[in-house]
Amino acid sequence: MRKGFTFDAALCVSCKACSAACVLENGLLPGTRTLFAWNDHALPLVNVINLSLACNHCSDPACASGCPAVAYTINEDGVVIHHPDRCMGCGYCTWRCPYDAPKINAALGYIEKCHFCAGRTAEGIEPACVTACPTGALKMTETHEFDDSLPAWIPDTGMKPSVTLRNTGNLNKPRIIPADNESVGEMSEVRSLSGAPENDAASLKKEWSLVAFSLLVITASVMIGINVLTGSVARGMMPFLLMAAAMIVSVIHLGRPERGWRAVLNIISSPLSREVTIVILLTGVTLLNWLKPGLIPPLVSAIMAVMALISIDLVYFAADRSMNLRLHSGQAFFTALYAASWFVEPRLIFTVFSMLAAVSVVLRYESAERMGLARAVYYFRAMALPLVFILIYPGNPVTDISAMVLFVAGLVADRLLFYIDFNPPHIRKTIREHFEKEYDSVKD
Repeated sequence: MRKGFTFDAALCVSCKACSAACVLENGLLPGTRTLFAWNDHALPLVNVINLSLACNHCSDPACASGCPAVAYTINEDGVVIHHPDRCMGCGYCTWRCPYDAPKINAALGYIEKCHFCAGRTAEGIEPACVTACPTGALKMTETHEFDDSLPAWIPDTGMKPSVTLRNTGNLNKPRIIPADNESVGEMSEVRSLSGAPENDAASLKKEWSLVAFSLLVITASVMIGINVLTGSVARGMMPFLLMAAAMIVSVIHLGRPERGWRAVLNIISSPLSREVTIVILLTGVTLLNWLKPGLIPPLVSAIMAVMALISIDLVYFAADRSMNLRLHSGQAFFTALYAASWFVEPRLIFTVFSMLAAVSVVLRYESAERMGLARAVYYFRAMALPLVFILIYPGNPVTDISAMVLFVAGLVADRLLFYIDFNPPHIRKTIREHFEKEYDSVKD
């Protein structure tokens, strides 16, 4: 028998008693059980739906399979337990879970999430959130199989959540008297009803270590690749220094750096664990190439570099499976190949990669419709592609150096766009998009 929750949207009044009970009982972060509101402004002709959601204790939890530190276990009753003493605070599970269940406790440096009040349920007592619900909207359920039919506004990623949602399509639309038309100001509030618009600059600032890590590995891999393509023996300490810096930056990213060694414990199922393992091996290869040039065949070094680049991309592809990201010219593998093409002959190879990058930029034209940093970086990337060819045409040292600087800046810009465009499935996004779609259809 699997344990889970049954939630009746028609009975929920959004009193948040369940969320408060979770915090008081377990001492977890506020919002571990979240109240999502669809049309919480009670706009006329549009459904009002509240949803109380914590961890859904999925049958195939992506948080557990993706955790590099093996900080998750699954009980016999299907309850997914997170062990803070094993967590290194990488936050990868927050990308993998579309239901916003795991949350980083910034003060403690590790993840917290609902554990179904394991201590209470072991004694036959229902979870605190269930006993606190005054209307009976939230109940504990034990069954062999949960109904896998989900509303359109709930991300369905095939993880089989242990939750049954009822009356989510209930057409209880508020009656506003007088039913005035919505003003522009009110509509702008609707656009941000599930949270403030994402700030790309703030997001990149928060994840600067991830950007720096990938750029360092890409640069080291390009240097290794050029040695292979030119037939020279890999030597020098620069690739090693770059890889060592990447390792240091990756540890800084963790909430609990002292547990960073656990990152290699789940290479079978975790893309992040495989990435860390391969990057460590590549760092060792660059060290040997520096200390004992020629000891490792150049082809072996190149293969390790390629594996490291692919492993970086797979970390993101596993969380965001959209075709937009898979065709993105800012991915690590393509960026490294494109950079290496600058230094090799014939020049046709560089031209081909430039054309592929241009196609990718055109396919991502929607980025130009965004505001702020994303729009500025997109236009810079788009303009850098033809300007590089204009600068290399004269063939003199000054324009050649200018072209190379602009080329490298364009690659960095494309890498930044990769992180900006990285957008894993998330319940806040699907609720907002579904509400806007319904509102627009009713308004029309």
